[in-house]
Amino acid sequence: MKDTVLKSVTALICVVILCITSSVAVGNYSDALKDAAKLGGETSAFDGTVDNDNVQITPDNSSDLTSDETPDITYTTTPADDTQTSTPDSDENATVPTSQGGANDPTAYSKEQVVKYYTESVTKSYNAQKVTIKRTETIAISVDSMTPGGKGALALANKIVEAYAKTTESTKAFSKGVATDDGTYKANDFGFPVALDPKGAKTATVTKKGNNYEINIQVVAEDATLQKFPVYNKQCSFPLDLGAVDLFGLKVTQGDFSYTGTKLKATVGADGYVKQAEVYMPLAGKGGGNFIGISGAAEVSGSMKRTLTFTY
Repeated sequence: MKDTVLKSVTALICVVILCITSSVAVGNYSDALKDAAKLGGETSAFDGTVDNDNVQITPDNSSDLTSDETPDITYTTTPADDTQTSTPDSDENATVPTSQGGANDPTAYSKEQVVKYYTESVTKSYNAQKVTIKRTETIAISVDSMTPGGKGALALANKIVEAYAKTTESTKAFSKGVATDDGTYKANDFGFPVALDPKGAKTATVTKKGNNYEINIQVVAEDATLQKFPVYNKQCSFPLDLGAVDLFGLKVTQGDFSYTGTKLKATVGADGYVKQAEVYMPLAGKGGGNFIGISGAAEVSGSMKRTLTFTY
């Protein structure tokens, strides 16, 4: 019975990971279930108490992380320099954003024009003749409550989450929108979608920063369930379809989440190419599921930030 409760609690914690991000969650979920077998804490099947001193979590992809360490999570983004250090190769097929032409002043754009400026600039950068994109992704998760289990189960939940909620980096080269080493993998899949309807923007502004323009867009707040997607967040960020998740015997039954104010940001050079872009997506809510006959749920709050740095 003790092992059954431990496994079910671990599975429900993985629902929390799935609720945060679809880009890394499936792999983390599989790894977390494997790591559950390595947990050495003494667990009570009745109150969920855990001897935290004996809990060891060592994911395969984070061998240098121990249960006594906290992942180094940073929300600092280094601003792009005001001068461009490299010039994009000539791209005759690239679409030059209309916002870059003539005497137009992006800082005076309407909300609709700012959203169009953002969409066209990022799209142009994805489709450059030659571009290397560095992606930095930071996940921050707090498990606020969960059932079944008491304080011990909650402590175990946050220890498991700490092993996966951290900063990761990856870099990939693209040509005209597809990976140079693949030919089918698209730049917008590596980065994030850019198809926001202006109706989904709560605010949208452009500020002149030296020779660059900084775009800031805040997406309207949205609620989502298993049956209802966050319409506008899906157009510009990375919410997860929890209803499609059914892994290793775990079935997600609840996914009520609030996307409280996703923020989009991009630094655009005078040539219309993006130097840096980011999506910051905070959310809070409850995920629940069934695992080997035991049902439960976890309330969670957290965020995910993905930053793209473009080199042409």
